Amino acid sequence: MASLDRRLPVTALALSGAVLLAVWGPVSVADSQTEANEQRQKLEHLRDVNAQARDNATELRREMNELQAEAIDRGLLLTLDDLLFTTNGVGLSIPGHRRLEALAEFLEQHPERNVAIDGYAGADRYRYDQALSTRRADAVRTYLTRRGIAPNRLTARGNADSTQDDDYDFAPRQRRIEVIIEDPVTSAPPLDVTAPGT
Repeated sequence: MASLDRRLPVTALALSGAVLLAVWGPVSVADSQTEANEQRQKLEHLRDVNAQARDNATELRREMNELQAEAIDRGLLLTLDDLLFTTNGVGLSIPGHRRLEALAEFLEQHPERNVAIDGYAGADRYRYDQALSTRRADAVRTYLTRRGIAPNRLTARGNADSTQDDDYDFAPRQRRIEVIIEDPVTSAPPLDVTAPGT
């Protein structure tokens, strides 16, 4: 009886092997090597994708530093304060030219990104400041189009509503131009997921 007990696990093992063979068919060494090679190729591809993503993130950080931009929900925010323009005018100072030149180069390298240019009036929103904010936003747009950026990628408006900029760490009552370099993913319109005919 003891020898029968010892044979039972062996018999059960043989039976389970036969069941597996019936379900899956014969498994060859070549099949398992092919599967291992496919897994190795997938892992190498994922490693390459991760390395590329790291490189892209590093490059974007470098470009943001050059632009002196900050990341926001809509993309990147570049702020041109009053000092980057001539006093009470629309002409650019030397640092202003440098900032817009860096912006133009960035936009040339990223043709998928659009730009919103918003002019903000000063604290008391005098009529002159309101008009100046519009003229400065238009001046930035004109500069970029002269540099070869397609006009359909640029929108400019002056006298933007300062009450809507509480998301940013910038004083809402200071004269400035905000250039928002839109992220094509976050600024894309939402997809319509309703079923046809509903």
